[in-house]
Amino acid sequence: MLPREKPCSPGQCLGMLNDYMRTDRLRHVHQDIQARMDQRGKKSPLALLIESIEEVLGVFEGSHLFEGIGPNPFNRDPRYRWPTRGFRPETACHHAITLLKSQLGSLRELCAGLDSW
Repeated sequence: MLPREKPCSPGQCLGMLNDYMRTDRLRHVHQDIQARMDQRGKKSPLALLIESIEEVLGVFEGSHLFEGIGPNPFNRDPRYRWPTRGFRPETACHHAITLLKSQLGSLRELCAGLDSW
């Protein structure tokens, strides 16, 4: 299930991804953000998050490599926290990509709205 609300800040977006993402691929978003921290003074946190999600989607979208994909231990739904209780990597990866795309679209809208100010 995807969240119905749209994020209004980078922090809220990361919180929503933490709550709803079924795979541990969220760590790749966090790692990409950390790698971009030297750009903090040049780019906004919103721009850095957008770039990080784009990078992660570019790496994982279309990939059928489910080996090493684990459940997100922070997901709100306990069925998706443990490999023995309903976690299926193929389905969870599809959900993760769909969620990342949804959040990316919302963040781009937010960025465009701020740019128009």
